[in-house]
Amino acid sequence: MACKLYQEILEDEPDWDEAARRVCDGMEGGFESRALCECGRPLHRYARLPRYQSFLMCSATKECHRCDKEILPGDMHFVCASCSEKHICKDCGPSVYIHREYDFLDYETGEVQVLEIPQRVMHERRTRSVTLEASQQVASRVIDRMQRIAAEVAQEEDVLDKDWNPENLLFDLLGVDTPEAAAKSFLELVLGCQRIFMTQPILTEADVPCKIFGDIHGQLRDVLLLFHSFGVPGSSDCPRAVFNGDFVDRGKHQVETVTVLFALKVMYPTQIFLNRGNHEDTTMNQKYGFMKVVCDSFGEMGQQVYEAISRCFQCLPFACLIGGKVLALHGGIGDGQWRLDDLRRVHRPLSHEQLQAPENRLLWNILWSDPIEDDCVSKQVFGVHDSARSKMAVRFGWNVTQDFCVRNGLDLVVRSHQSKRWGLGFDVMHNECLLRVFSARDYENNRNDGAVLQVQWDDEDCEHLGVRPQVIRALEQDE
Repeated sequence: MACKLYQEILEDEPDWDEAARRVCDGMEGGFESRALCECGRPLHRYARLPRYQSFLMCSATKECHRCDKEILPGDMHFVCASCSEKHICKDCGPSVYIHREYDFLDYETGEVQVLEIPQRVMHERRTRSVTLEASQQVASRVIDRMQRIAAEVAQEEDVLDKDWNPENLLFDLLGVDTPEAAAKSFLELVLGCQRIFMTQPILTEADVPCKIFGDIHGQLRDVLLLFHSFGVPGSSDCPRAVFNGDFVDRGKHQVETVTVLFALKVMYPTQIFLNRGNHEDTTMNQKYGFMKVVCDSFGEMGQQVYEAISRCFQCLPFACLIGGKVLALHGGIGDGQWRLDDLRRVHRPLSHEQLQAPENRLLWNILWSDPIEDDCVSKQVFGVHDSARSKMAVRFGWNVTQDFCVRNGLDLVVRSHQSKRWGLGFDVMHNECLLRVFSARDYENNRNDGAVLQVQWDDEDCEHLGVRPQVIRALEQDE
């Protein structure tokens, strides 16, 4: 049902915020504009009277699609040009409508003719049909197999992801047996995801309860353990989830990780949210291994698949607002001198070169900036300072985080981006205004635990949000 809401995507100068609003309205079962059909097309006045009374008496009544009221033959009502089987009564339809006919004065005869408005003056936005059925079929198959594999992983002896060697894991997830078939199925997922991303705003919004996953970096086994232990996204145990960037590079099961995440997004487009990280980037993927893994996994179609994934990554949202009070983004807030509306005005897709432009410093720092540790020995714990990561990236102190939260009406910023040696997979920082989460355990031999954050309403006070870390322990021991 959810995917049907995406069947038309605006192609010419799209207004992503409006598209997202229409999708959300459709999911909630309501539609604010009486002048528009649920499909987004305008309603037309319809009151065609039969010529003969006998025919009128025998004509069937219609039922209003919105209020179930009977529409008698000859009564004025409204229909949609593309959903002609849906009839809307005059009370539920638009209060102002445009006639489909016009009066034309013929100067030669002096008569006024009634003519039908020609189609050439009825301007409509060009649309392209978007059918997610093929993507949805692949996604459903992947999720079913992922849940089976997660249950098997939970029963096995625990090992690091790098030591986990299930046979033909990618083919198993996709339900295929050749690289060519895998490529075709995977491309369906990528195409479906890209279309969904571009109907949703760059700053998405999620209700609670909701889980927030940190960096994964291709360590699929850790993700499956988190799913099995604390709830599979899309299920009653985990109805909503945000994956906070860095899905790929360095890890052993990068393509399989993207397969699972994209399948979840296609199946649950308004419940699963994927934020862009600094590794969802062509330059990083060429340097840290994702491009090579993709090309090796899909044979002759490898380069084609990689280019499709790169285009999709350029369309990813940059942040997610959870419960109206918690902002999840990958790296940090940079100098903090910006508002959420500044981010909402940004258009995608965004390439690596575009992100490096001076006018996109805000976006670069969402991906790359880091907080200054509260107990750092340096005296520079306040304000904004240069970062060793890049010329445009910065490090920000606790006062920057607090000011940013006050300016935007937030209570908490959740970021990822950094693992900590011997860490628990999360850190509470900046006077509890900032929380770091990292989901890949034993990342780069750091012996860190893997964590996910559960955001939910307080059991005793539904006006307050509680954030609870959920952790799987590291396996590596001190030598």
